[in-house]
Amino acid sequence: MTLLADFGNTRVKVAVRNGESLTEIYCGPAGLRELQDAVKGIAVDGGMWCTVHELDKDLENWLFSLGMSPLKWDTPTPVRNAYSTPRTLGMDRLAAAVGAWSLGKGQNILVIDAGTAITVDLVTADGVYQGGNIAPGIEMRLRALHDYTGSLPLVQAQGNIPWLGADTDTAIRSGVVNGVKKELKGYIQEANQRYGSVLVFLTGGDAESFDLIDKNANFVAHNLVIRGLSCIMDYNENKI
Repeated sequence: MTLLADFGNTRVKVAVRNGESLTEIYCGPAGLRELQDAVKGIAVDGGMWCTVHELDKDLENWLFSLGMSPLKWDTPTPVRNAYSTPRTLGMDRLAAAVGAWSLGKGQNILVIDAGTAITVDLVTADGVYQGGNIAPGIEMRLRALHDYTGSLPLVQAQGNIPWLGADTDTAIRSGVVNGVKKELKGYIQEANQRYGSVLVFLTGGDAESFDLIDKNANFVAHNLVIRGLSCIMDYNENKI
């Protein structure tokens, strides 16, 4: 079996691929011992990972020992990368774009990843990754209101979210969550205006928790990055 790992800002998702089947086996802290326990008893034969930050050297060496390789800016992918600075592009964004493309080939695709940061990326119908935008995620916005003001409390994202807040907690929570929803709806509307129509893929830790874009997402796909890594592996294996 091959191993696929998506190292995000706060956790790692790990899946095994057996033929065409992808099975998530772990989602949690990115510690070496936790990952070793997760794959115990699994005959790992190579794989791929991507990360948004530098990995601990012992962890990285262990991944290499399994025959795995990192997704890099110059790794060949089935989607052409039109980003003007490909070295600076987050590999999670590229992998998610490839994962969405594999599910919607021949159509314009908008990928919204609602995690620690919120990213919005576009793949056009001709298979070109055009780029996208990065904004603070929900938790980051809530913390910023607390950290950069003198008296606003740190509010949890879970709770009542009215149209207008009737107290400070709901005013902050509603302002952040409703603001994100309107922001993302605006991206979807503009993408549809510019490209005729787009398939919208929603992924990330906050994809469902806050009903971010109501019925505007065509697909909620939790493992787009993992799917993209699998697709990139297939693409490179078939080129040999």
